[in-house]
Amino acid sequence: MEPTCDICIIEDDPNDLRLVQRIVDQAGYESKSAVDGRSAWELIEEHRPRVILADWDLPHCDGLELCRKVRATPELKSTYFIMVTGRDDKDAREFAYESGVDDYLVKPFDKTSLLARIRVGARMWEANACLRRAAITDGLTGLYNHDHFNTVIDHELHRARRYGNRLALIMLDLDHFKAVNDTFGHLVGNETLIEVSRVLNESVRDFDTVGRFGGEEFVIVAPEATLEDAMTISERIRTGIAGSLNVEALRDHVVTASLGVATADDARVRTSTDLVDLADRALYAAKNSGRNMVRSAHDLEDDEPIAIQGDEVESLRKRVAILSVRAKDVYVQTVSSLVQALEEKDPFTARHSVNVSAYCGKIAREMALGEAAITSISNAGLLHDLGKVGIPDRILMKPAGLSVTEAMVMKQVPAITVRILDHLRILDEEMQMIRYQREFYDGTGYPDQLCGDQIPIGSRILLLANAFDAMTTDRIYRACRSIDETLDDIKAHSGTQFDPQVVDALCASVSTHREEYLNRVRATADSLRSPAGVL
Repeated sequence: MEPTCDICIIEDDPNDLRLVQRIVDQAGYESKSAVDGRSAWELIEEHRPRVILADWDLPHCDGLELCRKVRATPELKSTYFIMVTGRDDKDAREFAYESGVDDYLVKPFDKTSLLARIRVGARMWEANACLRRAAITDGLTGLYNHDHFNTVIDHELHRARRYGNRLALIMLDLDHFKAVNDTFGHLVGNETLIEVSRVLNESVRDFDTVGRFGGEEFVIVAPEATLEDAMTISERIRTGIAGSLNVEALRDHVVTASLGVATADDARVRTSTDLVDLADRALYAAKNSGRNMVRSAHDLEDDEPIAIQGDEVESLRKRVAILSVRAKDVYVQTVSSLVQALEEKDPFTARHSVNVSAYCGKIAREMALGEAAITSISNAGLLHDLGKVGIPDRILMKPAGLSVTEAMVMKQVPAITVRILDHLRILDEEMQMIRYQREFYDGTGYPDQLCGDQIPIGSRILLLANAFDAMTTDRIYRACRSIDETLDDIKAHSGTQFDPQVVDALCASVSTHREEYLNRVRATADSLRSPAGVL
């Protein structure tokens, strides 16, 4: 739930309340106020403010108790809590911070100090909001990702069951999409997926939810939609994709889609898994019937009966998912051993991929991206330099600066890596991260000069982890820097080369786990002094 106000002011002194209210109003913030802890909590629950300004001594529920309630509420974990109080002693401050207070302002205060703290709180809230959005959205299309969409489906089905509402689910898969990637390249394929997401957003109703289930498969949850409504929406999507994709590079190539529709009132639907399974089966019935069409799960009742129950489907899916994860782990471990053998040719880059993988994982975990994303980003860190196998040793181990031609050759490493891994679909996410690992936040990187959130979050993390390990490790052409010197340099390039949120996450991770970072840097340095110690 998004906030409905910027600031909640909780103050029982009418003069102080008027003063604070006037300052925040003049600064352009939207605020709500309360004069006691009980009404303040009701206000906070209703409005979910970005920042709370609370006095310590309040009737019914004091400021610290209020802060503890805020911290215990998951929906309010990003709310910035500023204690505004007349208590000006060290013990009070420490107790307040231990209770979850983010900032502490002593009365009487000046306008500048108050607004500075509010601005910090607002920026912190927005940064956390960006991280939350990144964790639940697909980096390419901006749609909800697979993990979050499963939560949406569960929620909507539960609500439909509780209130007796209608609900429809639409599954969509692009026809022969591999031919687009093979013929026109992955960049055009990505542009096509972005255009498809535009068509989907323009074709659904305002209260429908669109997500990317993975690859070229999309899903739409349509609350309060009958089967006829969902079929109409699906047909609008189908014709829109076939007739209005704005991808110049496709020229005369027409992209089409097959769609399957299922509804919650189907007697076979007991769980959200059943609903997804029926829509999925209807989708593949459309593909088997010739593609570029819409099929309903209701059409499957007579000629295509369901062979197994929903719980059996879920059990089989889980088994396949486990096997897929194991296969991916084995593949990644096998390839990583080749990477390490490659790095051993140059002692100055030995351990590099292992280090980058570890740093990627720590940064991603600090950003709370979820276990699946953390694993994929760590894998990308491990595999990101595999393309160096195609680079001559005289360039890889050159002690001086590279010529323009040699630098151009080195720029091909990400593309070569992706070419090596391209045959394996289970590494699709990692390949996307590796492909764009040299894109800079301000758009000055390569290969496509992407900027900001256009760059996959995994690529932004990989870029920073790569730089951190490179700067803290000796190279044949320069000595390493300390961790603090490295962080200072990285912060100097925050917002240009690096994503500021990723930089903040690295700094926070180093602060929390400094000894682990120091040990890894020292171990790498020791391996240079003792070749036998190279991994």
